Amino acid sequence: MNRLLSTFGFTRSPFSKDISPSEMFQTDQFQEAMLGLKAAIEGRTSAVVTGDSGSGKTCLIRALEQDLPQGRYRLHYTANATVNRRDFYRQISIGMGLEAHSSFAALYSTVSQHIQDLAVQHKLWVILVLDEAHLLHIQVLEQLHILLNFEKDSKPWLSLILVGLPDLRETLRRNLLASLAARIPIRLQISPLDAEQVKLYVRHRMNAAGCRRDIFSDDALLLMSKATGGILRRVDVLGDHCLAVAMKTKAGVIDATVVQKALQSCGEAL
Repeated sequence: MNRLLSTFGFTRSPFSKDISPSEMFQTDQFQEAMLGLKAAIEGRTSAVVTGDSGSGKTCLIRALEQDLPQGRYRLHYTANATVNRRDFYRQISIGMGLEAHSSFAALYSTVSQHIQDLAVQHKLWVILVLDEAHLLHIQVLEQLHILLNFEKDSKPWLSLILVGLPDLRETLRRNLLASLAARIPIRLQISPLDAEQVKLYVRHRMNAAGCRRDIFSDDALLLMSKATGGILRRVDVLGDHCLAVAMKTKAGVIDATVVQKALQSCGEAL
């Protein structure tokens, strides 16, 4: 790592996952999605965010959490989506610092009452983010519409944000989930970057890591865009391999030849 930093003048690893929300690369699409989530929260409703794996959905949620006023909102995040209905509410209960009862009925009652207490007594609006929501059991999804509207007047006490792969949209079209789908009016899609955005993204990461010169040539960036399909996580993986190849071969600039060698070393990682 130290050799990499000194060779290219980085102050840190440029393609690391450990990047603060304030330094994230924000495309017009990212900003539109952020506005959509804020509109859902401020409008006391819910949203779905879909996109390919590695497209930046979780980064979007991280940025949202940092941007929300702590005195007005309480965001709870969970990504363990493969559990049954009872264990689903148990993990939410634990995440909220509540007692983890053994029965589903007790768990649901505790969670729903806590959400209502936060809204009424503490004036805190709850945002429940369910990542990897495309993996949720259908029984869990069926139950969510009740959590959204557990008062007789159907007044919601929280905003639900479902985050998952594109097939989550198809799942929500099932007839048995019509009640849930009707309560989630905002649908947001995170698409892969185009070639120009990949170029801007890589240079943004270089600058954020302290490098002010263009290490990647235009032909290298174009090849990276084609090879990764514009998926951020893949760009990061390939970028790391490119830097490793360049350092090994003592290349001062990363061109298409370096990228080709990096692609060979990536293997299944890409």
